[in-house]
Amino acid sequence: MSWLGLLPTLATATALLTLPGLVLTAAFNIRGPLSVGLAPVFSVAVTGLSAVLLSLAGIPWSLVTFLLALVGIVVITLLVKHFVFRLSWFRLPRHVDWRTTLGATAGLLAGGVASALNLILIFGSPSNLAQRYDNVYHLNAVRWVLEQGDASTLTLGRILNPTADIAVYPAAWHGFAALIVDVTNQPIPVAVNALNIVIASLVWPVGVMLLARIVFGAQAVLIALTGVFSAGFTAFPIGLIDFGPLYPNLLSYAVLPAALALAILMLKVRPRDDNTYGVILLAFLTAIIALMFAQPNGFTALLALSLPVAIFSWFRWVRAGLSRRGGRGILLPLLIAALFVTGFIVTWRALLIGYDTWQPFTRYASAIGQAITSAPHERGVPVVIAVCTAVGLIRLIRDGGYGWLLGLYGVVVALYAVSAAEPRGALRYVVVGSWYQDPQRLASLLPLPTVLIAAFGASGILLWLWARLLSVSSAPSRGLKVAAGTVVALVAVLGGLGSQRGPIDEMVAESRQNHTWEGNPTILSLDELALLERLDDEVPEDAVIAVNPWNGGALAYAISGRAVTQYHMSSRPLPPDLSVLAQNLDDARYRSEACAIAREERVEYVLDFGDFYLLDLPEAENYPAFDDIDDPSALELVDEEGDARLYRVASCFDPERGSI
Repeated sequence: MSWLGLLPTLATATALLTLPGLVLTAAFNIRGPLSVGLAPVFSVAVTGLSAVLLSLAGIPWSLVTFLLALVGIVVITLLVKHFVFRLSWFRLPRHVDWRTTLGATAGLLAGGVASALNLILIFGSPSNLAQRYDNVYHLNAVRWVLEQGDASTLTLGRILNPTADIAVYPAAWHGFAALIVDVTNQPIPVAVNALNIVIASLVWPVGVMLLARIVFGAQAVLIALTGVFSAGFTAFPIGLIDFGPLYPNLLSYAVLPAALALAILMLKVRPRDDNTYGVILLAFLTAIIALMFAQPNGFTALLALSLPVAIFSWFRWVRAGLSRRGGRGILLPLLIAALFVTGFIVTWRALLIGYDTWQPFTRYASAIGQAITSAPHERGVPVVIAVCTAVGLIRLIRDGGYGWLLGLYGVVVALYAVSAAEPRGALRYVVVGSWYQDPQRLASLLPLPTVLIAAFGASGILLWLWARLLSVSSAPSRGLKVAAGTVVALVAVLGGLGSQRGPIDEMVAESRQNHTWEGNPTILSLDELALLERLDDEVPEDAVIAVNPWNGGALAYAISGRAVTQYHMSSRPLPPDLSVLAQNLDDARYRSEACAIAREERVEYVLDFGDFYLLDLPEAENYPAFDDIDDPSALELVDEEGDARLYRVASCFDPERGSI
């Protein structure tokens, strides 16, 4: 498929990530920039909630059932809004700020196109897939949603634990991907690439531009610069597409800026424009739902980022209470603070995950320097963004009215520094345990406040340049203003282009090796992929294929839809029955234990993809009956492509052959 041929799939992904949310924002009576900026986060919330409700009702997941669930959610929203919050049924917007809208459009086009082009270069082809550890699970999970008709966060974990009544795994991203496959009839890798391009080039820049509008007001140039700079960080969104890949985190962090904007409005730090407090509260609760269904550590990030905003708002409340009522005026704020702190601690502890595989790799001073210069993991420094960030920090400190934003920035820098430099122990676990203590996930939070500060700094530089150019004359002529505007625009364009080069080019080249067949050895070879694409013609629908997941065999499920013995790699010991098959199936006889298990589990085929493993771990070598089979006396060759082979387990299903 060509990239031009991907346009209908991209359009489908865009519609799914925006239109449901726009319907819900209209139902909420949300006005102004929020009406557009919240569309993606509301779409994620509706998708995640619909999937759970449909699953509980026993209704299969599809576009039709999703739309029916959307109608039901909208009706309930209207009723709650009207009868609980006493809000009007519907209000038309009064006016549109065309200048800000133009700036946002320019920023979205520039930043969105830059992100999309970067991902096109990384993917190489619309049908390529990430040759990375987590992608085996994600692609198979999308197939599982399609096969089971279930996209619920409460059940997606059953792909690895099929007997569990509740098997929680955040499923919003997988639900979107399955709908795209269902609507477009494209292969899963194609749908996944289209979805990720839309998340990176639309959802993320829209979210940060909305946040910039809430934080700094209707400054068209600043908002446009925020959109441009949104594509200038190696840590996000590219970082999460390459590392892992962490697709649920990608979606969660992409909608996080909009959720943070709502938190700022709810805490009354910035004006709400024409939206009532009840509407903001409803929208904020919806954003929390979206984050939980996308990836819960996005909600943990919201808690952490909202903390300095809440503290700032609380102190302002206390000062107002003292000025009006003296000591009695702080009784209620103190009570609320006690409840907030208790709730924060309880929630934070509940979200901690006992996982400490990741280790620190640098010292605190270096980690802080990496964070401030937007060069986490010792990558190259994006000079334009780093300079603009420094200028922005100076402007914020001089202004004096953005202490909460500086605090927010400090929280993100501190989280990354702890994950990168703090040794294993209680402090590291308590502070960053919600993110699996993973420095990459914390590094990917750095662009959220940094893009705002960098845009603020860049707009200050352009304003200073404009003023200096006009100062050459006490009464600037129209021609001088045009010339000055041209120079300022040229500097802005060159700066914007410069922000997309250097480290971004290096990251694109590095990530490309993990998505194409041009660089690193891959979990699938082209021969293996070709064989997988023929499986649905060669293997019956009710048959199971024995695979070694460490050499790419598990992807047979995602590519062909045929069931496999394992859907993902695991460091846990093999289940007893699977261990027998993995050791003995290649030479099993009809009356052997291995054949009895194969018949019971309908394991009729074996994929032999050799002994190149994605991770060279001892667990990968626990499948001698599936890898580099020398004398497959119990197996019958069905198909081969290069060194990749598909065998039928003939001895276990053919008594005469099995007795030989």
